[in-house]
Amino acid sequence: MMVSPVDDRYEIPNYLVSDLTSIVTKLAANEGWFRQSWLGAPIWQLPDDLMLLQRIVTGIRPSLIVETGTKYGGCTLFFASLLELLDLPESRVITVDICETEEARSLLSSHRLGRYVQERLVASSLEPSVLVTIAAAVAATPGPVLVFLDDWHGGDHVLAELHAYAPFVGPEGLLVVADTSFADLAGTPVAPFRSLLTSNPRSAIKDFLESGADFERTQRFLLPGLSNFSDGLLQRRNGSGAQLT
Repeated sequence: MMVSPVDDRYEIPNYLVSDLTSIVTKLAANEGWFRQSWLGAPIWQLPDDLMLLQRIVTGIRPSLIVETGTKYGGCTLFFASLLELLDLPESRVITVDICETEEARSLLSSHRLGRYVQERLVASSLEPSVLVTIAAAVAATPGPVLVFLDDWHGGDHVLAELHAYAPFVGPEGLLVVADTSFADLAGTPVAPFRSLLTSNPRSAIKDFLESGADFERTQRFLLPGLSNFSDGLLQRRNGSGAQLT
């Protein structure tokens, strides 16, 4: 009687690509590769992530983009540029930050693309009045909504944002959490805080999804390359599945 050998193979898929991508992402974050500019305005995003955001906006063609974390206004201007390039004259951007920098105020109030910015809200993203304003804008704007959470990256704050902003995103929209890579960057010079090991955007997404939220991760806009938030794209379950562009 012959006994079949036990299949004891152990394979880590894409082990080399995964390891190298993680190392290079840490290098990119610590060497400041995210310090880019868009039309002359500072924009703190990796070039690959700007292309990812472009694919997302092109794919879902949002009627409203809600951004938390205005900083210098570069990302707000980037979103406005995409809306103009995609010939979406009725679409708008709402940006929120707990404080408004002089750079953002000057840029978004004077640039011709500033007409796409419906609101510049200066308050906590969780301030009730902010959520009421955004809810009213969502209700008045039929069509897909893109939410981009990119302000404070502590796990508790991001989890609270996820619960507060998820209702604004319908089946055709997308909820994007920036800088999930902070979980991997903890202990490096750019993110020396021990708390980031357990309290970060990635841990917030995990808690959010495990809470029974009607969302799931999606990879439909991803391509090979570097990203600070490749696992931060969330869509409603049974969403429309806009195609990658």
